[in-house]
Amino acid sequence: MNPAKRLDRINDAPPVAVVDIGSNSVRMVVYDGLRRAPSPMFNEKVLCALGRGVAETGALDDEASERALNAILRFRALCNQMNVSEIFSVATAAVRDASNGTEFIIKAKKLLGADIGVLTGRQEAAFAAKGVLSGIPDAEGIVGDLGGGSLELVDVSMGKLRDGITLPLGPLRILGETGPDIEAATRYIDAQLDRAKLLQN
Repeated sequence: MNPAKRLDRINDAPPVAVVDIGSNSVRMVVYDGLRRAPSPMFNEKVLCALGRGVAETGALDDEASERALNAILRFRALCNQMNVSEIFSVATAAVRDASNGTEFIIKAKKLLGADIGVLTGRQEAAFAAKGVLSGIPDAEGIVGDLGGGSLELVDVSMGKLRDGITLPLGPLRILGETGPDIEAATRYIDAQLDRAKLLQN
């Protein structure tokens, strides 16, 4: 059944899509319109490992890039099928850190037919915290968002974002930095966490 014709849609608002180009996967979620609490109509994730090798080579791997671009092309076709009115898309650590990230984004924009914002580490952390606050407005403490290429930490209190930091602690990034050596990975993780002042209080 075409998700755009689901009977439980609240009204006839046109669907919108969010495409997240992460270090480990590319995901698209289609919602039944722009509203305070939209309902997801479609949710698909493709594992592309876009961040694999970035720590060693400084660039996105050709095969991983091809997988990600193929996923984006598929998502564009699905958006057409579901009559999506607008696509919101962001890319995170892998694209942000890679020397050929800009080249990848140019290709991805053409396939998706929409703009793609490359989030800074602080922006990525802020979005993660806002996601928590949208569901738990009175949340207090540290919000953590672990992706394939980075870990974002944000202090939230009284409904507001406070200090935040992004650390190169995603599993693909750690593997690239230390290889399969568990002890080396532990030392690397400890050294990075020591940088996070908001964890020291």
